[in-house]
Amino acid sequence: MTKTSTSQNNVNSPTPNMFQPRTDIESDAEIDLFYDQIKGKLDRLAKDPKDETISKILTYSRSL
Repeated sequence: MTKTSTSQNNVNSPTPNMFQPRTDIESDAEIDLFYDQIKGKLDRLAKDPKDETISKILTYSRSL
């Protein structure tokens, strides 16, 4: 028979300084930095379809 046990030392438990709370200013700065990095990609996703294209989409959706 095999005997198993759990150690009293929690090796995987977080340490007190592992999760340091951040200030709102630090969080806002990180968000701004992230947005600046992806802004170009987001701008490329923006589309300005022609009225004809929108009309075709609406006509198709009504036919379903």
